Amino acid sequence: NIKKEVDEMKNFYVTYKFKNAKDRSEFLREVKPYAQISRQEEGCVRYDYYYPAESDLELMLWEQWETAGCQEEHMRRPHFAKIGELKEKYEAETELMTEETV
Repeated sequence: NIKKEVDEMKNFYVTYKFKNAKDRSEFLREVKPYAQISRQEEGCVRYDYYYPAESDLELMLWEQWETAGCQEEHMRRPHFAKIGELKEKYEAETELMTEETV
């Protein structure tokens, strides 16, 4: 049932805000291996970073998971902690939205 699958799938939209474009570029370079690991996780449908067309200081992440439980499991993995360390290193502020908050 396609409707049921869509209802269960969870989307997360993360906006990272950096102090300068160099930090944004370096963060993306360093986070790519962890993004690749995330894409291999069970239940991961999409884990993609995007540059907003009108901002040199932001980076967006669209995460899509088969269920909220899959995403919760992702947050318990060691590479998720490494992503957090990179956010601190580059002083990235983040804003998280879901389909419920969009």
